Amino acid sequence: MVLNISDEEFVRMKMVALDLDKEGALRILKDLVKRLEQQKNQGLKSHLD
Repeated sequence: MVLNISDEEFVRMKMVALDLDKEGALRILKDLVKRLEQQKNQGLKSHLD
């Protein structure tokens, strides 16, 4: 599975990693998991149509 990220998202991830911001890292991870689930669900829907 591939998830494209924007330049802005990459910069956010890099800043969080360098700052050791655990709460920020968890928020980013939750957002990425949510997007992956949405992408997976869209893929399943296209197979059903």
